[in-house]
Amino acid sequence: MTSGYSTITQKGQITLPADIRKHLGLNPGKRVVLTREGETVRVHSAGDFYAMAGSLASKKPFSVRNMRRSAKKLLVRRHEKTA
Repeated sequence: MTSGYSTITQKGQITLPADIRKHLGLNPGKRVVLTREGETVRVHSAGDFYAMAGSLASKKPFSVRNMRRSAKKLLVRRHEKTA
């Protein structure tokens, strides 16, 4: 197990130690997933959207069809607000 220390800035940001970033394959701009488990927070490299499926609690099962339908509805609402 690797551990390190970091300080939280006034903006709520932290810097992950270089050896941890290297181990996780994290480069500048790479997104991560934070998972809270009690008093512990886990940091995971976020592969792509499909790899994150199931990381959020939902009453509906994940499907690409539902995801596309929801995205289309969101885009229509945004377009209506700007029109």
